[in-house]
Amino acid sequence: MNPEWLLLCISVCTAGFWLLKSSSRGRIRWILASALLTIGVLLAALWGNQIRRKTHADEALLKSVPREGRPDGYVSSDKCQSCHPDQYASWHGTFHRTMTQLAAPDTVLGQFDNVTLQTRGKMYRLERRGTEFWAELEDPEWMSKSQPSNTAQISTSAAAPRVWRRVGLLTGSHHMQVYWIPSQNGNMQMVFPFAWLIEDQRWAPFQDTFLRDPDAAPSPHIWNVNCINCHSTGGQPRPSHQTRTLETRVGELGIACEACHGPAHAHVTENQSPWNRYGIHWRSKGDETIVNPERHQADVSSQICGQCHSIRWIPDKNDWHQNGFRYRPGGQLAKTEPVVRPTQLESQPWLTAPLKQNPTFLEDRFWPDGMVRVSGREYNGLIESPCHQKGELSCLSCHSMHQSKPNDQLAHGMDRNQACLQCHRMTNIESHTRHRAGSSGSECYNCHMPHTTYGLLKAIRSHHIDSPSVKTNVVTGRPNACNLCHLDKSLGWTAKYLTEWYGQNSVTLNSDEESVSAALLSLLKGDAGQRALAAWSMGWEPAQEASGKKWIAPFLAPLLEDPYSAVRYIAYRSLRKALPESKELDFDFAGPREQQARAHERAIQIWKNAQSVGLDRTGTNILIEATGALQQDVIDRLLKQRNNRSMDLQE
Repeated sequence: MNPEWLLLCISVCTAGFWLLKSSSRGRIRWILASALLTIGVLLAALWGNQIRRKTHADEALLKSVPREGRPDGYVSSDKCQSCHPDQYASWHGTFHRTMTQLAAPDTVLGQFDNVTLQTRGKMYRLERRGTEFWAELEDPEWMSKSQPSNTAQISTSAAAPRVWRRVGLLTGSHHMQVYWIPSQNGNMQMVFPFAWLIEDQRWAPFQDTFLRDPDAAPSPHIWNVNCINCHSTGGQPRPSHQTRTLETRVGELGIACEACHGPAHAHVTENQSPWNRYGIHWRSKGDETIVNPERHQADVSSQICGQCHSIRWIPDKNDWHQNGFRYRPGGQLAKTEPVVRPTQLESQPWLTAPLKQNPTFLEDRFWPDGMVRVSGREYNGLIESPCHQKGELSCLSCHSMHQSKPNDQLAHGMDRNQACLQCHRMTNIESHTRHRAGSSGSECYNCHMPHTTYGLLKAIRSHHIDSPSVKTNVVTGRPNACNLCHLDKSLGWTAKYLTEWYGQNSVTLNSDEESVSAALLSLLKGDAGQRALAAWSMGWEPAQEASGKKWIAPFLAPLLEDPYSAVRYIAYRSLRKALPESKELDFDFAGPREQQARAHERAIQIWKNAQSVGLDRTGTNILIEATGALQQDVIDRLLKQRNNRSMDLQE
């Protein structure tokens, strides 16, 4: 019950006492006063009962989720606020803080008011009960509960009973929000099968938010052993083999102060004395009881970010299960959980046996040359970059947790060329870029940090800083920056200018690579990951400005039927930008296949009708004749060469 009820109780009782004081004036007033007092007492009792019920419910919730608070010096961010209010406030506004939160009215973004959802033949119901969020679903643990000693006795056709479970945790608040429901096995959190897409304001099947083979079996997602690594601070899974339960604990939910500065118990204790605080302030060395990333060299400070933003290996799984990661800010990642580097496999012999057991591990995460291709792993890209290997480039060269806006955490002024020009002095940028100053073609990161990383249903900038290369494009399949912007141009066109302008060696190309748009080759022949990147680029505003957009729709429309749900989603988003009239389509990227087929046909018809205003591009490169007719024979030939390998990008 809310505070207004308590105010009502007080008001009713006050009115009753006032009338009772005047009861000598008549029996009616005395009866009315007694009635008001009785009502007030009943309301107060109801209030108290509701408070007790809420307290009990909150206690039950806290028992069902990973416990905050653990040994080894973690004290939580609340201890930082009194002395560092500005830093606490800037951190509090970041998406790092909200990586994992308890489900509450001020944290839940999804619609829970009597919602019914369906996917893969199963139905789910959502309901909000005051400040609580509930989901009805088939008991996800029914098989393990009901399994008899003789497993042959289980009827595979028996339906699991339906249960209501209160949502405990939620992950994310920027692009999408994932919800977790409690288990009967300690405080294990199991993923709810739908996620809330924040920009779209809709529910989507969780499995469909990944670029994953639709024929692959659904993979189990347990927060305690998956998300705990990078969505909490100081996480310890702590499974018990005796009780077969999880008693997970964390220093703090979300990415908190101690994730970057280290456990703060010694710092808080030492600085309780004002004399110590002033002494530290007067010294130039800084406070040795806490880690300040800005005071460390580039390699050490970047590892603080790399403890989450990298693909790491866990050498001792048993130790990790009980104690979590041993790395602490200021230390060396390689000592406890080394970063996987396909470019240096010869110096990582501990990977040999695991890669034999899981032969797709690398291809699910990296391009063939070892460059990372999935999101959230920017440190992998950084450490392969000459600017870091030979220079002083670090994460903090461009990013800041406290002097930035939450989106991308870019420090002030680092969202444009200043990020690069702070090291690479250049008086005439046009002479280097061969593009007009101020244009997207003269922005350093568009050429040297192109969108070749996939995640979160979009393309993301690579943090492997390199130069455009047609040879790399051909050998690895990773798109080059030039053709991600000049969507209507071929690899042959790009190779010509890279040779003329920058002296790159010539590359042997086949006839299609010489004459057909590289973006279309990725879209028509590429694997699901390449198709996703090409489809995203076709909705990227700088690319549409450089290449035109009225010709794009007939190539995006077929992707509305792509086997991969993520490709369908990205294609439709770009289609709406290239062909605004397509917003009227009845299309759901996770909907029935028949609907998607109709949307494909309808999109083509809308594009044909829109041709009356003329195309902005035609020609061999983009497989459209001057008449506006598609070169369907070439398109069909390229489609037959499509790379249909199974993909499961581990973003």
